[in-house]
Amino acid sequence: MLPAQVEKGEVEAVRDREATISVCIVCRNEADKLGPCLESVAWADEILLMDLNSTDDSAAIAQAHQARVVKRRPYPIVEPLRNELAAMARGAWVLAMDPDERVTPGLADELRRAAQRPELDAVVIPFTNYDLGYPPTAPIHRYEAHLRMYRPARVLWPTVPNTQPAVADERKYQIPNDDRLVMIHDRSRNVPEIVDRVMRYAPLQGQSMLDQGQVFSARAMLLAMAQVVDKQFVDGRPWEDGVPGMLRAGVLVAFKFYVWVAFWQASGAKRTPEDDRFLRRWGPVLILPARAIRFGARVYRSLRRSTRS
Repeated sequence: MLPAQVEKGEVEAVRDREATISVCIVCRNEADKLGPCLESVAWADEILLMDLNSTDDSAAIAQAHQARVVKRRPYPIVEPLRNELAAMARGAWVLAMDPDERVTPGLADELRRAAQRPELDAVVIPFTNYDLGYPPTAPIHRYEAHLRMYRPARVLWPTVPNTQPAVADERKYQIPNDDRLVMIHDRSRNVPEIVDRVMRYAPLQGQSMLDQGQVFSARAMLLAMAQVVDKQFVDGRPWEDGVPGMLRAGVLVAFKFYVWVAFWQASGAKRTPEDDRFLRRWGPVLILPARAIRFGARVYRSLRRSTRS
């Protein structure tokens, strides 16, 4: 709040401070990604990079782009570190980013305008997820919404893996789904990156589910897996993106599966009579999609033979 009586110049200075944006990036051995990321935020008032004892040139690249570099011991996931880094930022707003993300020019303009709005505490950004080097067609991947810019004085980042801050709808702004206003996310570029993400996040997410009071059961696992399959292979329309689209859907379903494996292990890795009864009853249903695929393949081969003859 402004004092009751201030000079005009002081008012403008306060407004300027309220509109400043600090880009905060957590990094470990990602020198191959950092350049494009940092170039895309050269417009920001401050760039702050937390380097988790990288053994490559990550810190040097950040410094070459005028970023302020702070060192920290490694940690497997980024969420608990966002608050630490935000506390060091000088800006009134924080834009939380990963090294494999890039701000488009249109998004940069939109973020600067949003920072001028005093009624806002957070901005939700549409992300376009490039998996294995290819962009998606379906909106759930082309415009995946993430709250990434916020006022650290009013918003704290939750430390649960793969979660975002909860902010009242009237205090946040959803940027429209427009290819000119997106954050580009070059995720899952290759198999080692996919495996690394599974190894770091699946055990912690499984433990987090247990810590939140969830109870493992075969019923809950199959329901959750059915939902993610429906989302990725139906809503995601992966066939429209060819082989990369089908691989994207498979990778995302597999990640969810490993989270449930980790949850089962964190829950004691028990085989229970209740789960056995449920699976004996409903397990045969699981083979129906496989039979449908097999039947479709037979029909396709028959049609090809008939057209040749």
